[in-house]
Amino acid sequence: MIRGHSVRQKEVFRESRAYRSGWEDGRFGSLEAFGSNEELSNWADKERLAYYQGHREGRRIREMLQDTARFA
Repeated sequence: MIRGHSVRQKEVFRESRAYRSGWEDGRFGSLEAFGSNEELSNWADKERLAYYQGHREGRRIREMLQDTARFA
């Protein structure tokens, strides 16, 4: 039951503007340290979490594609 709730909550985050903005910044933005990311301050508490999760996922995709290109 708890797991089902957390999965639904993550789906809601993925639909938010904050998540999409974070994903784009993580995937295509600069490689600066996340702590110095000024974009993070533009979001309120719950949106900040969505932005962070999107950024983390976008960064994971970026790194995965870089690794794939290296071995191609």
